[in-house]
Amino acid sequence: MNFSDGLKFLQEGIRENTTVGAIWPSSPALCARMAEPVFRDRSDAPLRILEVGAGLGPVSEILLPQLRAGDAYDIVELNPNFCAHLRARFGGSAVEIHELSILDWPTQRGAHAAPYDRIVSGLPLANFPADLVEQVYRTFFRLLEPDGFFVMFEYLVIRQALATVTVGAERRRVRRILEIEEHLRPLQREQIDILTNVPPARVRVRGRPAEPGDFVL
Repeated sequence: MNFSDGLKFLQEGIRENTTVGAIWPSSPALCARMAEPVFRDRSDAPLRILEVGAGLGPVSEILLPQLRAGDAYDIVELNPNFCAHLRARFGGSAVEIHELSILDWPTQRGAHAAPYDRIVSGLPLANFPADLVEQVYRTFFRLLEPDGFFVMFEYLVIRQALATVTVGAERRRVRRILEIEEHLRPLQREQIDILTNVPPARVRVRGRPAEPGDFVL
């Protein structure tokens, strides 16, 4: 990620502060840790991979060279400026880039499309309304095959701090998101803290519930 890309991210972070979760791109260490589980211990079978909220593509840049023949890789990104950048950067490669909300993607790709083995998410869920956070997670469950998993990150301490210092509707929003995250605890497979990121971040790997429709969030 060069300085010019960093400035683009900064501009979008200021302009779209509800859909861009930071004002500077994630560190190389965080991007590498987000990408690492995707191809770990893979079989000979092709993988179906979805990246959501790719931004300027720092994780995509790590994943693309590791694709094998037969793998499928989709990026769903809502921000039109980021999509334009991704198409210019990765156009002609094996990735398909789609400009829309992740909530619309299951309908867009069709009811009979094969589920994904891996989902990598850079969505800034801490910025979202709590009901939207729940919808995003349920969409991940819907898109994943039963043994699949999703990888995501959060900034350390920020949600807990907001739950303490905010008041009224904002405090209720943050506390509901924390409650949703607590309900996801049984699905967690691993986590690692990246203290060199600014701000420090935690990467989480979570599986899909056996009965997604009955899972309590």
